Amino acid sequence: MTSERSSLRPTRDPFVLRLSKDSAPTVRRISAALQLLALLFLLSTTAQAQTKLRIGVLLPELGRAQTQALKGIHEELKRLGYVERKNLIFDTRNTKGDRSALRPAADELLKLKVAAIFTTGTRATTVAAGATSEIPIVFVHPGDPMAAGMVKSMSEAARNLTGIAGFAVEKTEKRLALFKELIPELREVHIFFDSNNNFSRDNFAFAQTAAKKLGLTVVNHGVKSADELKNTLTNLRPAPGAALFHVPDDLVEGEAEFIFTTARQKKLPSMFNEESWAIQGATAAYGPSYLAMGRRAGAMLGAILKDPKAALPTIERADKFDFIVNYRTANYMGMQLPPAVLKRADKVIR
Repeated sequence: MTSERSSLRPTRDPFVLRLSKDSAPTVRRISAALQLLALLFLLSTTAQAQTKLRIGVLLPELGRAQTQALKGIHEELKRLGYVERKNLIFDTRNTKGDRSALRPAADELLKLKVAAIFTTGTRATTVAAGATSEIPIVFVHPGDPMAAGMVKSMSEAARNLTGIAGFAVEKTEKRLALFKELIPELREVHIFFDSNNNFSRDNFAFAQTAAKKLGLTVVNHGVKSADELKNTLTNLRPAPGAALFHVPDDLVEGEAEFIFTTARQKKLPSMFNEESWAIQGATAAYGPSYLAMGRRAGAMLGAILKDPKAALPTIERADKFDFIVNYRTANYMGMQLPPAVLKRADKVIR
């Protein structure tokens, strides 16, 4: 019994006792080191989060034009070293055609303390400019921002507003000339526009002047409502060599699907001013490249992120325009398009 009890007693080996006493400081040092590493990791993670810059994106809708512009921005910012989710955050607000939602969306972006706001088109840009006079706003716009009332002067942009403008109306004669080359038998162009809108009337005047220079007859279709547009186009009996020519106009563009469907039925070719219209069904389109405009807007945003206090550059003009042909639409209408002209197209939809 005595031997059994002694075997169950805790060891009193001097070596084990010395090891236990000597290891205590080591354990404490290891524990402190681990705590320090954890703290350093936490501080590093927090610092990285704090260095992420934010760009607000305010969109009236997310169509082909907006998608291409954003693609260009991402490409250019990546080239400059700004990568989404790594050192850059994009806070996007797409109002999906709801104009009344633009201002609340702009206010949300301002609360996020964005370094800059990117916009497309007139309404979103105007709303953003009305929401802040401090945060830089960079836009892409297919037309003339001065005519659209966004700025008073091209050389003296608003304090926090700049971007890339297409001035597409100035390319009206070029667009009409390309249409004539694509359709050699073209003799007259039917132009629909909102007769109540000054901007639309000016666009029509541009097209009318260009058509006269090219020896083309213009058929004026000034309408005051979507129903009038539909009735007029439905009852139209186009002569040989006739076609539809689009000028920028909200009323007309709001009925684009109906126009393309009816034009196909009547075998009536059409020329619009942006790639997205050709994709939707227009025979052809010629207008500013949103991808190229996006890249240049990306360069502007990159400069703002690098030096927020630097003066904004003045508004720049788009320098790349794309000629798009919808061969599928033309083929449906039985058209024979000149191969030489097709080769010059930037994109042929088949």
